[in-house]
Amino acid sequence: VGSNGVTATSEAEDDSILLGDTDLVRAILHDAEGVGPTALRLMRQHTAWHDLVIVETPPCESDGSSVVAIRSEGRTFGHLVSDQASADALRGWASWLGTWLALDDAHRDLRVKAYQDDLTGAWNRRFFDAFMAKTIAEAARQRRTLTVLVFDIDNFKTFNDSYGHEAGDEILRETVRLLNSVIRQGDRVCRIGGDEFCVVFSDPEGPREPGSCLPETAELLARRFQDQICQMKFPKLGCDAPGRLSISGGLASYPWDGRTAAELLRHADHLALASKRCGKNVITFGPGAAQLRPESREPRTDSSKTP
Repeated sequence: VGSNGVTATSEAEDDSILLGDTDLVRAILHDAEGVGPTALRLMRQHTAWHDLVIVETPPCESDGSSVVAIRSEGRTFGHLVSDQASADALRGWASWLGTWLALDDAHRDLRVKAYQDDLTGAWNRRFFDAFMAKTIAEAARQRRTLTVLVFDIDNFKTFNDSYGHEAGDEILRETVRLLNSVIRQGDRVCRIGGDEFCVVFSDPEGPREPGSCLPETAELLARRFQDQICQMKFPKLGCDAPGRLSISGGLASYPWDGRTAAELLRHADHLALASKRCGKNVITFGPGAAQLRPESREPRTDSSKTP
């Protein structure tokens, strides 16, 4: 629903969408094109009012259009406008549409809750599995790369035991907040268990460094996060704030380090374990990282340790 109006016309009409609640539910659950455009098409098919639009702000009354607010459960979702239909004729459709828009919002909220970690706001393992399957398929089709960083917080159990679970929860929340400030628009932060996280670097372009024509690589972003988490403060914890944090992780890239989600995750996990054996506060990079470096195309394994 936008201020310029939503219309039901499109370049590719979907003949499978017929008038009826079952088809609209199917469209909603499969994220077809949104409830507004789909419902407008159904209304147009049933009434032959071809000028129906949904607008956020109603037009001036002087233009002669019939305008009815779309409301449900005390909320206003927009306004249904038509020159061909009377206001009385529109009210039933506006009520029906308001109900579907409210259900759509509720469905979206439930879907977010199903895919989101309650404590940190990061995406959960269920989302990670679905997102990786979709993203790897896209990467294969478009012949582009994909990188995952698996890491956990060094000595997290010690922090939990020493400062309490409330402090541990705050550390996890702040870690996700910091990650979200470092990653690019198309990247995703997932909590896959306890203090273990996976960052999916799937943005094909991403922001560029000042003065550079090259996109920031996943390796650069991982190093930046590793450096910044060592400097992270916890003002909410006051005198109970823990000392310096660090992470140990592994970074694996498609297609060099694995061609499936399971292979990439397994490879990144092995690299993360290697980081632990190196003394922690280490990110170990798989051979794929070298392929993504602008200055080098020779495969090699690299490690990064913040002094």
